[in-house]
Amino acid sequence: MKIKMDNVEFVSFSDGICNIYTTDEDDNRIDKYKSLGYTNRVLGYGRVFAAKAVQIQTNGVIRVPQLNDINIHDLLEIPNMSKYEIVLVQNIFDTNPLSMDLTLRQLEANEVVENG
Repeated sequence: MKIKMDNVEFVSFSDGICNIYTTDEDDNRIDKYKSLGYTNRVLGYGRVFAAKAVQIQTNGVIRVPQLNDINIHDLLEIPNMSKYEIVLVQNIFDTNPLSMDLTLRQLEANEVVENG
């Protein structure tokens, strides 16, 4: 008898590290996760056009381990690269380990983001 295996994607989160944080009312940084490994994902046409339909600009997608307390409007920093706002969080259940895709909008150098 053959054992049926689901299509499970193994993810190594080895493309780089990122820091996820938020800010309080006084613009103080509150770190949620530091040195979190991620994998780059393809920013597909469907995601780009769906975002444009609701007037949200998207610049990239990364996959991170599935964690609690990551929300839209949290900020993500890739050291020596750029800062982003998380505009969409999608839990992925067919990976090992479980993961989540974060759709990102790149922030301008002096842009201020209000959480809420």
